[in-house]
Amino acid sequence: MFTGIDDVDWASMGHAYGDASDVPDLLRGLASSDPAEREIALDGMQGAVHHQGDVYDSTVACVPFLFELVGTAGLAGRGELVDLLCSIEGDGRDPEEMDVWSDDEEEYALWAETLARAESEVRSRSGLLLDLLDGDGADEGLRCALPGALVQVHDEPETVLGVLCRRLSVERDPGVLRALATALGELGVRRAEFAERSGETLAGLLTRDGRADAGLRLSALVQLARCAPGRLPEWVVEIATGVMREAREDGQEREAADTGLRTPTMISYLRRLKASQRVAAKAPWATELLGDLHRALDDRVTERFALLEDQLRSPDWGQRREAIDMSGLLLTGWRGPHEESVRLLGEQLREGDHRIVRWAASELGHLYAIGGPAAGALAERVAAGPDFLPQARWAETSYGAVLGALAAQGDARAVPGLAAVLRFGQVPEDLGDWIDRMDQDAAAALAPMVDERLWEIDPEDRPYRVEHLLKAAAALGSPGATVTALRILRAPADRPVPVRGVAIRTLARLGPTAREALPELRSLARDCAPHLRADTAAALWSVGGEAEGAVLVLPLLTAALRAEHWSQRHDALRVIAGMGTAAASLLPEMRILAGSPEENGGWVAGALAVAVWEAGRCAEEALPLLLHAWSAHPDNRPAVAGVWARMGPAAAPVVPLLREELAAARRHNNSGGRGRMRYRCADDEQLLRHARTVLGACGEGLRSGTLPDRA
Repeated sequence: MFTGIDDVDWASMGHAYGDASDVPDLLRGLASSDPAEREIALDGMQGAVHHQGDVYDSTVACVPFLFELVGTAGLAGRGELVDLLCSIEGDGRDPEEMDVWSDDEEEYALWAETLARAESEVRSRSGLLLDLLDGDGADEGLRCALPGALVQVHDEPETVLGVLCRRLSVERDPGVLRALATALGELGVRRAEFAERSGETLAGLLTRDGRADAGLRLSALVQLARCAPGRLPEWVVEIATGVMREAREDGQEREAADTGLRTPTMISYLRRLKASQRVAAKAPWATELLGDLHRALDDRVTERFALLEDQLRSPDWGQRREAIDMSGLLLTGWRGPHEESVRLLGEQLREGDHRIVRWAASELGHLYAIGGPAAGALAERVAAGPDFLPQARWAETSYGAVLGALAAQGDARAVPGLAAVLRFGQVPEDLGDWIDRMDQDAAAALAPMVDERLWEIDPEDRPYRVEHLLKAAAALGSPGATVTALRILRAPADRPVPVRGVAIRTLARLGPTAREALPELRSLARDCAPHLRADTAAALWSVGGEAEGAVLVLPLLTAALRAEHWSQRHDALRVIAGMGTAAASLLPEMRILAGSPEENGGWVAGALAVAVWEAGRCAEEALPLLLHAWSAHPDNRPAVAGVWARMGPAAAPVVPLLREELAAARRHNNSGGRGRMRYRCADDEQLLRHARTVLGACGEGLRSGTLPDRA
């Protein structure tokens, strides 16, 4: 083994931490019979020779020796080496799209050449992987790694397809069968010309009987959804839920929290972390595959919501844990029949396990706009009270998460709990928004505690706490908000007061009840920093009205519209929209912005279109700007649709566009993110309401009964 390894001038090569003279020892460590020594060597390869996916000359020089190890019969850990080789190959990476560590053209060319050599070295030897999968000498771990590797690195997909199908007919190991099905799907995704044949084979797997094939059936569903969705059977949900039920009943492949092997490596740490996360689930592969199926089904919301509901009802702790996580992504990102899923998410609050309660409540906090079906369960849990008095980190407790989710819905039943939190000195970040959604008479019970907290703070200290309190006080209409805002504005100019803008926005929210602040606002208007112009104009208009308009407000907004930074123009446009026709004299300035492609884009396009309509109330002028804003950025759409709703029948030209929007499965701001991405479903629900209002005003669907009540 390792013929010629000592003939390589390793010292002349490099890796992430210097010269590569230690690489031969790492390679020999991979061949050790001691599992700990192998793991330490593999960690060294991944941490230095292939550090964070980088490829060095020493990485390329390792490829022949890594293949020699993979081809050594009886050697343990060969599957991990195949994974390493696939990572070195790069899977179609494009150097031009990667971050380059040097601007030197020669260094860049050498780096790009090294990447190309790595890809070529691996692909030229991939025939060995084909022989290993087609033979009988590969162990389970190697057989699991080979199917996906062949799809990635072998240049003859026809040959690969044949080997995958042959292996599928004789393989008995459940994990390898799932890997084979995954590889068939990946082949169909990567090579469109093979999608139909891959799909035909995968569809055939669904007819297999027997409990041992449960994982294979679920894998086949996932891959069909990816490469040949037209072949998916109508009973997708029944197959998937049946597999999950079988997995729960059999309790097969339950994993231990620890393999027993511990080494001082990142590999060991990640392995034990993954095992600890999977230990609570029976057959964790089934839960993971169901997550893959969700993502593969994508916009097929009927099936996805049915799967989610079944998973939330599962008696298996691990399956419900994953369902809670999936609920956050699905419910915030897709439109569909969500009521039962939200109710079942609320049912998780009745769990005795505080982790489940905290996770479910955290997701419900994102779902306040559609969270009504869970409100009863939230209120019941809040009424039971906390296990201990509110602490500095109260929001991280299960009770805190539940209280926050109930308050986010604007539910008055959260008021006593919030009062207790405030009494102990804590100020929730979103308190002002929660109060805005509440019945004001019920929320008034919070005013004494908010005022008490305001008197205790120093504006120069804890600026975020000051901001949270002022927003809450303004939402309550508390006199203490005016007093505190004035205290901030009257601070000497040479004292750093980071919440000056917050104080100004607070006065804008309070309106005429803060008239005593007019002298300070007038003084500020004559000499304020550019980033405070729009806020100051908004406060003057709100507190003083038209009397302040022509003299101070309009000049401030004119200056803000001409600012260099887009955010200042954006803020000014939002103030103009709030002023309505009183700001009509600024229409010429706004028309200049509208005529500039560089200025009229992104979020500015949305604010500009709304401001032009509100100031001019001319549908003929505003409609083209609103249509442009609709496509300029998805975040503009709720506000744009709101304008169309106020236009009434004059918005008839946009009816086809809104019908298309209402028919979409995805929420308007769903950018396709994965992981723990959560979207602002409240904005989307607002968009849907506005769209239905427009269709109703234009007589669409009212007589025929076809006006959709949910997209």
